[in-house]
Amino acid sequence: MGTISAKGQVTIPKVIREALGIRPGDKVRFDLEHGDRAILQRAEPSSLTQILGPLGPSKESAVSQQRRLRREGPARIRRH
Repeated sequence: MGTISAKGQVTIPKVIREALGIRPGDKVRFDLEHGDRAILQRAEPSSLTQILGPLGPSKESAVSQQRRLRREGPARIRRH
């Protein structure tokens, strides 16, 4: 049994997470069956997620990334 938080969140019991192979950061899918039963499934990663793997979206903000690239710019360009 679980309790729904004010934000609509619930903790999935450990035994269920382990049985479904769900880890922190994984996506899950909810479906309704017969209008009164929820089915929880581990969502399969999209092909883009499979390609990017650990690269994924950058944790660095776009502004921070631009500033870093400007600082590194002269050092990154080799003159021949």
